[in-house]
Amino acid sequence: MKVLLIGQAPGRGGDPSRPLLGGRVGSKLISMLGISEREYVRRFDRINALNFWPGKNGKGDRFPMREARKIALRKLNVISGRRILFVGIAAANAFGFDHALLRWRRFNGGRAAILPHPSGVNRWWNDLINRQNARRFMRRVAHLR
Repeated sequence: MKVLLIGQAPGRGGDPSRPLLGGRVGSKLISMLGISEREYVRRFDRINALNFWPGKNGKGDRFPMREARKIALRKLNVISGRRILFVGIAAANAFGFDHALLRWRRFNGGRAAILPHPSGVNRWWNDLINRQNARRFMRRVAHLR
C-alpha cells in the first residue's frame, strides 16, 4: 500500500484536486524524496486536511483548526491502517496525531510520522542538522512499500 501524504491545505492558487503537487511545497517534497515527479505521483497517495485555501495569516497561511478537525474526523475511517506522513504539525494535530518529528508511531491502525511543513516561513528548516535529518528520513520514506 502506498504511503499517504497529508498536507494542510492547497496554497493560494493551488489546485485542490492535485494536493501536494506543483508549487513550492510539492517541489520541496519531491526534491527531499530524491525521485522524479512521475515517481512521486506513482508511489504516494496525497490529500489535504482542507480542500480550500483558508487565506493569509501574517507571513504564512491561516489554518482554521476547528474546521480542519471536523473534516479530519470524517476522514479517519478512510485512512485507517495506512502509513501516513503528515506534512506539517497543523495537519497532524487536525487528525489528533501529536508526536515527535520524523519518528514513526502507531496511529489509527497503521503508522504515522510528521514532517515539519516545508514552507519558507517555518524556522525549523533554518538548521542544517534538521535539513539533513529530514532529507535522510525522506529518502527512506521514498522506498517504503
